[in-house]
Amino acid sequence: MAIGIPGIDEGIFKDLMDGDEDMFATVVSTFVDKTPGSLAKLANPTKETLADYAVLVHGVKGACASVCAEEARKMAFDLEQKSRAGNLDGVLAVNGAFIKHTEDLIIKMKDWLKKHQ
Repeated sequence: MAIGIPGIDEGIFKDLMDGDEDMFATVVSTFVDKTPGSLAKLANPTKETLADYAVLVHGVKGACASVCAEEARKMAFDLEQKSRAGNLDGVLAVNGAFIKHTEDLIIKMKDWLKKHQ
């Protein structure tokens, strides 16, 4: 069965969750509840907060993987690598796009949850 949420990789969903929409809904619900707070903390990285940023974006990367959000996971991975390397300019160049992409995904997930619960 297809999920039909733009930004969710259907192939990964089928592999990871065996097509179980109920399990997916549980994981998505947690993602929708917890991730906005993490995104807010990622909003304004500085040289002084870059190490903490790396840890936080690592967690968001794992959360994205858990909901089969492959593009968001890749973006978070890139940000994690840049932040661990101390590349603040690199982080700042793509951080806003990552946050917007993930926030947009959360909106789509909320709509999906309303229809599937």
